[in-house]
Amino acid sequence: MSKLFYFGLGATKKWPAFPNAMSLTYDDVLLMPRNSDIPSRSIVDTGVKFGPYDLRLPIISAPMDTITGNKMVRKLAELGGIGTLPRGNMKIMLELCEKYTEEKIPCVYSLGLKDGLENAQLLKKAGAKMILIDVANGGQLQVKKLAYEIKSKTGLTVIAGNIANYEQAMDYKKHGVDIARVGVGGGGLCTTRMKTGVGVPQLSAVLEATAAGLPVIADGGVKYPGDVAKAMAAGATIVMIGSMFAGTDETPGEVSEQNGRKVKYVRGQASAEYMKDNKISLSEHRTDEGIATMVETIGPVKSLVDDISGGLRSSMSYVGASDLKEFSKKAMFGLISSATQRENLPHIVFDRS
Repeated sequence: MSKLFYFGLGATKKWPAFPNAMSLTYDDVLLMPRNSDIPSRSIVDTGVKFGPYDLRLPIISAPMDTITGNKMVRKLAELGGIGTLPRGNMKIMLELCEKYTEEKIPCVYSLGLKDGLENAQLLKKAGAKMILIDVANGGQLQVKKLAYEIKSKTGLTVIAGNIANYEQAMDYKKHGVDIARVGVGGGGLCTTRMKTGVGVPQLSAVLEATAAGLPVIADGGVKYPGDVAKAMAAGATIVMIGSMFAGTDETPGEVSEQNGRKVKYVRGQASAEYMKDNKISLSEHRTDEGIATMVETIGPVKSLVDDISGGLRSSMSYVGASDLKEFSKKAMFGLISSATQRENLPHIVFDRS
C-alpha cells in the first residue's frame, strides 16, 4: 500500500513524514482523483479475502445487540458482506452457528475473556470458522494470551481487539492474532474518549495498524460511504459498520413511535443501559463508555449497503483501481482545511420544517 499524501504540483510525502500525521481522522482528508483507464465503475472488483471467506463486499456488521442479530447476519451474507454476532447467550449462538454452517452462511462469533477457550472450542464443534475476542481494551495481555491459546488449540481464525496503533498491532502478530479490530473511541455511540481521554483518530489508527502488516478491521468513525472508501484506501481489509446500520429493518428490536416518527432503540455495548441489562456493575473501578438512544427507521439495510458499494466503486474508478489491492496501492490522500470540510457538504438545502 502506498500511504501517500499529496502536497501539490506532483509532490508527495509518505505517511508519517509530516508534522500532523498522527492526528488524522476521515474528515481530515480527501482522496485525490488520478488518471484512470477504468471505463466504468461497474467493472471494478470490490471482493476481499477475509479469513476463510471470500466476500463480494468489504463490509462487516458490529457485534452490538441492537445492530446484529439473525436477520442482519443473513441479509449481509446475501448482499456479499458478513455479520458479527455479539457476545451473549452461548446456547443461542451455538444453535445459530449450526444453522449457518449447514446453510453455508458466513458469520463471525464473539466471545469474551471469561471461558474464552471453552466457548471457542464449542463454536468450533458447531462449525464456526472465525471468532472475535470482543474486548474494548485489546492491548491487555490476557487478550493476547487467549488469542494464542485459541489459535494453537482450535485452528480457528482469530480476530482480536480493539487496538489503535503500530506497537499493539506488532504485538498481536507475535501472539498469532490473524486479524486486528482497530479503533478506540470513534464509534457513533461511544464515549470512551470523553470518559477516559484515550483514543487515536481513526484514519491514523488504520494507517498505524496496517503498517505492521496485519489484516485490519477498521472499526469506528464511519459516517458516510466515502469514509468506507478512505478506510480501504488506507489499507483496511474490511470496514465494520455499527451505528450507521441503526434503524434499518434488519436490526434487532421493535419499531415504536415517537413524536409521530417511527423509531428503533440502539445502544453501545459499553453503555450504562447495556451494562445494567447484563449485570455489569458501575463503580469506582468501572464507568460506562457508551450511550443509548432512539433513531428514526430508515428501511432495508440493502439500500445502505448498495450506497456504500456504489460509493466505493466510484472511488476506485476515480483513483484508477480495478480491485481493492490496487486501490490501496494507488490511493493518495490530501490534507484538507475546516473550510474544505464545509465545502464537502451540499451547499443548498431546502428547509422542509
